[in-house]
Amino acid sequence: MRLSFFRSYLEEIELKGFKELKEHLHRLEVAVIEYIRTRPALEQREFSHSSLLQMSALFAEEESWQPTGISLYRTFDRLDEVFELNYEADAGMKIETIDGGERLYEGAGVGVQSGYSTVLTALNHLQLADSARFVDLGSGYGRVGLVVGLLRPDINFVGYEYVPHRVHISAKTAERFQLHEHVKFEIQDLSLEEFSIPEAEVYYLYDPFSEETYKYVLDQLIEISRRKSIVIVTKGNARKWLLDVAARENWSQPKQYDSGNLCVFRTRSA
Repeated sequence: MRLSFFRSYLEEIELKGFKELKEHLHRLEVAVIEYIRTRPALEQREFSHSSLLQMSALFAEEESWQPTGISLYRTFDRLDEVFELNYEADAGMKIETIDGGERLYEGAGVGVQSGYSTVLTALNHLQLADSARFVDLGSGYGRVGLVVGLLRPDINFVGYEYVPHRVHISAKTAERFQLHEHVKFEIQDLSLEEFSIPEAEVYYLYDPFSEETYKYVLDQLIEISRRKSIVIVTKGNARKWLLDVAARENWSQPKQYDSGNLCVFRTRSA
């Protein structure tokens, strides 16, 4: 269905019809997800792969819309249920449990994850080469890695996350979908001096750190950028930390999408 037609249809049915349509679609969505979860893991993987391809096309079209007030940002969050991303595992966590004030987002649930639109939009614009290495610094429940792993099996992905249960959940799904050969999730405190960020072509940051950790992480990324071409993708407030760095290091002007919420930084040689 063309989204332009869908918009016209919504205007035609007016508010009462929209509420009825929403309730019907919700029931249909629940039934589909429940059915998919009864299927073997590889069928679930194929469903997820197909869904992501269609979502990617929709998000690409959404970028070309004139302002309409309609957003697809959270439309497909229930794919998490197929991935078995259990956000209730965060229940009871304290907001600040790490020395230095790292934030662990008590009860944030889906809020600790980049939206599917963010990840798919980034992949659309990055146009990554075969066998690229992709590092997620603060990978949460692993959405980014699972999407990358399903759509780009040629890319080697590693996600680093401080919270062990988040890593265990994302790694379990990667193994269940047979992505574990090229998608890895590791428990890691990125603020430790003995940890060195590995070299890669792409780094992803979703505003996950305290100021002290940001400085330590960015210092490492700057050193890597002086040795090789890299791309740094930021979501949310993380871009603010890199704007000054990009100017100081003479990187290319960053590309911004989704009103600046998604930002892509490239070193001059990248």
